Amino acid sequence: MLPFNNPAAGLKARPAARVGAARPPASRLLPRVALALGLVVGLALLPSCSKQGAEDEVKSPEVPTISAEVGQVTRQTITHVLTVRGNIATAPNDDVKISALVAGRVVAVYVAEGDAVKKDQVLAEIERKPLEDQRRQAAAVVAQARAAVENAKLNLDRTERLFQRGIAAGKEAEDARVQYAGALATLEEAAAALDTANRNLERTSVTSPIAGYVVKRLVSVGEQVDGTAAQPIVEVANLDAVELGANIPAEYLGGVRVGQAVPVVCQTFPGRTFEGTLIAVAPAVDPASNSALGRIPIRNAGRLLKVGMFAEGRLPLEEHKNALVVPPSAIARDQESAAVYVVNGEVAERKAVKIGIETPEAVEILEGVAEGQRVLTSNIHGLGDKAKVAKGSGS
Repeated sequence: MLPFNNPAAGLKARPAARVGAARPPASRLLPRVALALGLVVGLALLPSCSKQGAEDEVKSPEVPTISAEVGQVTRQTITHVLTVRGNIATAPNDDVKISALVAGRVVAVYVAEGDAVKKDQVLAEIERKPLEDQRRQAAAVVAQARAAVENAKLNLDRTERLFQRGIAAGKEAEDARVQYAGALATLEEAAAALDTANRNLERTSVTSPIAGYVVKRLVSVGEQVDGTAAQPIVEVANLDAVELGANIPAEYLGGVRVGQAVPVVCQTFPGRTFEGTLIAVAPAVDPASNSALGRIPIRNAGRLLKVGMFAEGRLPLEEHKNALVVPPSAIARDQESAAVYVVNGEVAERKAVKIGIETPEAVEILEGVAEGQRVLTSNIHGLGDKAKVAKGSGS
């Protein structure tokens, strides 16, 4: 009855005992558990690590690589030039609108726009017939006046002889003298009228008071003119020497001087410079524009400049010798400051600078760079603090 003495029972209980005996000891399970926990934790942290890496990429972008031209900081003389603008005009007394000096019908006009004319050349003719009639009338009045003078003289001589003989009264002699004086005055008046008639007849030929070129023809044959300046026939201008009338801002008047050379340019002739000289500045400033008119005569070789053309004068105000300069394209500007990109090796770094005189060819640098440094001269807009310069960029 005791199971412990049953051989069969003992044989049946062994398999259970073997299962219990197959479990590994605790010392061997701990490393496996730790490894499994490590894997779980690593998988849980993987998304956060990826997010952190992405944030690092956003915070630290790569330095861009650009292809750009490279220039150098050099020294040269630079001049502050004030650009003044205005229209080309003729010199005083070199542009005239010529009118007839007598009223009448225009019977001939001998010139047109662009024609060259000489001084005293006949430009137009006014009908002569009415003025010839006036001259004949004036000549007839002169003849009558002369006859009256001769008659008054004979009467005076006769009356004075009679008075001396006591035959004529003193009043008669006095009346004869008055009559003679009146006849002389009438003759003088008639002669003056004849001179006027002769002069008016000569004025039917309209002549030019200056040599130059016809700017505009204002009447045609058959038109009636009134003989006043209000109705000119032809405009003539001398274009050998012209003037630029330019407004100079009041704040720069202290820096200009009469007699200084002023190069003048005109868009009609790109690349060409005309020689001018500042000869006068108006003594009053226009309150509307806060500027004063400057007169700049120009040597108009070949008469290329025409009246009314728009032109620019370059007035030198200030000159700096041995100044540090860079090309204008090297300057990067924002609302408050200016900078250049200095190239060291293959990296260009933004550096703030202080600017002095600026011209279309160069910009003076007062602070921020040194002579000989290389700077970017293209593709600088929108760059950050640094950029890599691709190999093969221009220099």
